[in-house]
Amino acid sequence: MGAEVWPMLHEERSDFVDYLRTLTPADWDKPSLVEGWRVKDVVAHLIAGAKSTPPKFLRAMIGAGMSFDTMNAKAISREVDRTPDEFVSALESLVATRTRPGTALLGEIIVHGEDVRRALGTPGTYATEHLTVVADNYRKAGAPIRGKQRTKALALTATDTDWSAGDGAPVSGPMLALVLAMTGRPVGLGELTGDGVTVLAERQKLS
Repeated sequence: MGAEVWPMLHEERSDFVDYLRTLTPADWDKPSLVEGWRVKDVVAHLIAGAKSTPPKFLRAMIGAGMSFDTMNAKAISREVDRTPDEFVSALESLVATRTRPGTALLGEIIVHGEDVRRALGTPGTYATEHLTVVADNYRKAGAPIRGKQRTKALALTATDTDWSAGDGAPVSGPMLALVLAMTGRPVGLGELTGDGVTVLAERQKLS
């Protein structure tokens, strides 16, 4: 990961903090696009991730019996007991941290940001360069993202920037919609076209 990822991560975190300031108190308890997670659960997850390090992550995984779901549930439980203002302050205090792996955390803040924004009816916009970095990473990712499995034998092409990857059945659409589909979020599938969309849709539930 090049040093250029850090400004991207910090910019996206800062933008999401600004967005969180616009939420009403009721918004924090509304469901996000992540099954079983409220908006505040997603933000608690992002706070936990921004505090993590590779050694802490490994210890947490061992403590969770090597289950990502159990690890995430424990981390959220530690961070979720906050008021809206406390959530905003906590994430704001972590904006400039160089949390490794930075590319993965850049993807987290964008994709989980959309889990919140789209659930509340306010999709976000992101720099093309940021989305390209995330797409390149997620297309090759194994568990728990499983982007490699979802995009196998598919030719992905962005319609809003000069990006393409893979070979096989074509899938075209906005870069953000491609990224969301790579991570198992069907919300963007309606923006995609091509013979491979059906295959990609069938792979959304991979676990």
